[in-house]
Amino acid sequence: MALPPSNPLPDAVLPRRLAAIAFADIVGYSILAAADETRTAARWMAMFREVVAPAAEALGGRIVDVQGDGTLAEFSDVAAALEWARRLHAAAEGAADAHEAPITFRVAIHAGSVIVAGERIMGDVVNTAARLQEYATPGGTLLSAEAAALLGGALPPGARELGELPLRNLSRAVRAVSLDPARQMPVPLPPPPSLLPSVVVLPLANLSGDPADDHLAAGVVEDVTASLAGLHELFVVAPESARMFLGQSPTPQRVARALGVRFAVAGSLRRRGGGFQASLWLMETETGEQLWTERVDAADRDIFAMQEHLAARVVQGVAPSIRAAALQAAMRKRPESLTAYDHMLRGMHTLSCSDPERFRAAGVHLARATAEDPGFSLALAWRGYWHNLRISIGLSDDLAADREATFDLCERALATDPRNPLALAVLAHNTALLRQDCATAQALFDRALQASPNSAMAMTLSSATLAYLGEGTEAVRRAELGLRLSPHDPLGYVQHHLLAMAHYQAGDMARSERHSRISLGTNPAHGSAWRTFCVALAAQGRMEEARLAYRSMLRIEPNFDLAAYLPRLQVFQNVEIRERMCLHLTAAAAGSGGQE
Repeated sequence: MALPPSNPLPDAVLPRRLAAIAFADIVGYSILAAADETRTAARWMAMFREVVAPAAEALGGRIVDVQGDGTLAEFSDVAAALEWARRLHAAAEGAADAHEAPITFRVAIHAGSVIVAGERIMGDVVNTAARLQEYATPGGTLLSAEAAALLGGALPPGARELGELPLRNLSRAVRAVSLDPARQMPVPLPPPPSLLPSVVVLPLANLSGDPADDHLAAGVVEDVTASLAGLHELFVVAPESARMFLGQSPTPQRVARALGVRFAVAGSLRRRGGGFQASLWLMETETGEQLWTERVDAADRDIFAMQEHLAARVVQGVAPSIRAAALQAAMRKRPESLTAYDHMLRGMHTLSCSDPERFRAAGVHLARATAEDPGFSLALAWRGYWHNLRISIGLSDDLAADREATFDLCERALATDPRNPLALAVLAHNTALLRQDCATAQALFDRALQASPNSAMAMTLSSATLAYLGEGTEAVRRAELGLRLSPHDPLGYVQHHLLAMAHYQAGDMARSERHSRISLGTNPAHGSAWRTFCVALAAQGRMEEARLAYRSMLRIEPNFDLAAYLPRLQVFQNVEIRERMCLHLTAAAAGSGGQE
């Protein structure tokens, strides 16, 4: 449908005219150029001379501007602009060569009044077309609602509604439809966007068919994406970039080619009875393997609770699954080919090991990770936590050096990433334990949980500080929540140990004993857990068992000095609890071969 003629404007105003603006871009041009810049430029120039410019002229249009791999064309008719896009796609498909990476276009078309300055055109319509192409499917064409309306109902079958799209550097959103290619178009795969594993949360399929549920589905995606991003151990693609797949069921491989991610979370939402049912699953994009699934039912009145629960469940399932998949890949590599991230994974994997030699090997891997990438905030934080654990499990041969290293490494991690929840949590825990500054520790934990509300580590370690403050009930709640956030954590022995300590502060000695047993069953080489076990047993009057536990602790820490240790209990702010612990630990030491 032709655009109506523009109205004449005063001489003092730059002239305008109505036009259909098409912006064509080559998908992954920078990747192609990085591989062979000369050959890529030659292929693009040949296609421009032979197809792009002649097709525009033949359809009554003109090429306004060419910037690298982007081409701006003007037409007086939206149908002509759409035909130009079709010819570009056909030419690219026809030129495909099995021996070369393909040239694939994506095109966006918008229509409206443009400012005319000689041979150039400018204004909001031009800017909008350029921004819209970022949402176009490789090998496909995107039409703004304004351009689609001018086709007079002639929109091709299969047009996919994208809804309102937020545009980069523009203040408004634009409604658009996508005309996808008949088949999946091959495009060059971008390099990994980060040394961290990359993941995208795709738009949820609204299986209810009610457009009103689209907002709920979008809300779930935003919550899940924010929760994963808050972990700081994944590179998470923004929801705006994932919107290109709205209304589609793309293959994992297509998601990988379009966004360069290794993992993708997909799912669906449907009404069920009086409420909703949401299903989510995690895929490895290279192989298509499904790594994790979750289904949640919620009553209609609990929609926001459902969103929060889904976000928490995704963190519980997705992050460990991605970590496990990345670890498998790292374990298959030769030692000389390991990256900083691979070394960090190997270190994390053996961090929970009760064997002293393997634990020391974890420290070597974490040191290699920070040596290869001194600015790798996550590796710095895990290395700091290794020094913390080295003290806790009684393997330190230089307490002062390990304490200094813990603080130094966490502070270096925060200098690189001030919102790193692991670094904040480990720094907070040791600020309370070693510096006996619980007020500063609480402020650091608040920062950690603001940065990542679903951080199991921050939640669990914060329980210890609350226990030091005598807030046993809240300490138990935090420790239990930490367990729920990461129920299969390799460092579960730490979680159960801190929960045992919280129960001791709250006065529930039976539960303190139970969680101490779970902790020691997972890692019997944890000296701190044995001490909590001792006092829980002594508090119940089971002195012979308490003395046996104390002797077990001494076998792990033969140099343990009770007289030197007792002053450290000053960290407990509640005098009654502190005196109770001193009494129970001293009683367990009596007659056990320990110092009295």
